[in-house]
Amino acid sequence: MFELGFVTEEVEAAVEKLKAAGVPVLLEPVEKPWGQKVAYVEDPDGHYIEICSPIG
Repeated sequence: MFELGFVTEEVEAAVEKLKAAGVPVLLEPVEKPWGQKVAYVEDPDGHYIEICSPIG
C-alpha cells in the first residue's frame, strides 16, 4: 500500500468535489497543530490520497 499527496489552497473545496463524484472520504479536513489542513480520500484500488494545504 502507498499514499499519494496533493497540495492545494482549497482543501475543503477539493474534498467536496471528490465527495460529489462518489470518492470515499476517510478523513474530513482537519487543521493540524502547525496550521496545515489535511484530509484523506481513497482511490478505487484502496490507496490513501492525502489532500493538504501548503506548509508555511
